[in-house]
Parts: sequence; structure tokens; C-alpha cells
Amino acid sequence: MGRCALLAWEHAVEARPGGRIERPGVMTGHLLLGVLKEPACAGGLMLAKMGIDLPVVLAHTEFVMLHGRSVEGVDVATVDYAGVPHTRAARTVMELALDEAALFSATYPIGTEHILLGLLRVPEGIGCRVLGFFGVDEERARATRDEFWQILRVQE
Repeated sequence: MGRCALLAWEHAVEARPGGRIERPGVMTGHLLLGVLKEPACAGGLMLAKMGIDLPVVLAHTEFVMLHGRSVEGVDVATVDYAGVPHTRAARTVMELALDEAALFSATYPIGTEHILLGLLRVPEGIGCRVLGFFGVDEERARATRDEFWQILRVQE
């Protein structure tokens, strides 16, 4: 993982059990909080470029994570990712983030932009649902990422 993604993931881990937002493991909402708390990293920059008000999305995500209720009968089993319990959806996001990073380069580390795209590929997750509430979808995020990649291809 790149520095920004590692910081975002650490924010997500800190928000889980024993942290401010008591849940059974890292959830996709925690991962979104991590991306939002690193606004100067690629994921935050992409959202800002799309006209998203990061503090407002952060507040909404925290509200949902604090006050959202589990659906009766839904198993919130956790699986291990890097020694930390994650919901299956959150682990899937991290696996998809790795796939997204490999699209840029086989050796490119996971960044917050990849976590953002992973979140948008798991529609049942809190992260995707909150982003959708603000009009962010995978197609729009990919287009913004592609613009961002063009800037990263420095000619001078």
C-alpha cells in the first residue's frame, strides 16, 4: 500500500471496535471515512474534482456509521485482512483496490483512488451507498481518475 492508502486504512481501523464507531470489524463505511480523512491524496482530490464537499460527505458517513441499523437476519461475519477483522464487503473492497492499482502498473501501490473505486464496485456496501447518495458512481469516478492519470504522465 502507498502512504496515503495506508493512512486511510489506519483511519478505518481506528474507527472500528474500541474506537469511535463500534462495529464488529472494518466496514466499507470505515474505508470511505479513511479516504475522506486524507483529502490531499488522490481519492480525496478526485472527489473534490467531481464537486463533492468532503466535510459534508464525511459527516454523513459518520452519521450512518454511528446510527445505521443492521438488517435483521443478515450475518455480519468478519474475515481477516492484514490481521484485522473486516466485513466480507470491506475485504472485497481492499482486494478490488489491489486490482485497480495493477491497472496503472503491475508494481503501483494501492492508493486512496483505488480504494475509492473498490468501494464503488461493492454496491451493497455502506461506502458505495453513501457515495451514490452524493451522485458519485463508478463511471464518473473512473473518468475523473483517467483525467488525473493524464496529469501524472509528466512530459517535462
